[in-house]
Amino acid sequence: MKVTVLDMTCNHCVMKIQKALLIAGVKATVELDSKEVTFKKDEDLDTVKKAITDAGYTVKV
Repeated sequence: MKVTVLDMTCNHCVMKIQKALLIAGVKATVELDSKEVTFKKDEDLDTVKKAITDAGYTVKV
């Protein structure tokens, strides 16, 4: 499953999102070039969206 984070613009953003996801307990890959966050479990979608939003970014599913 993938979500897009259009306002992720730099490596600092990547690190902030990765940290938020790690704290939320979700294993995910954060790609700056494609502005995508990829994770395996569909049931993690709400957790991923909340973690990214709480970190200050906008999530597009």
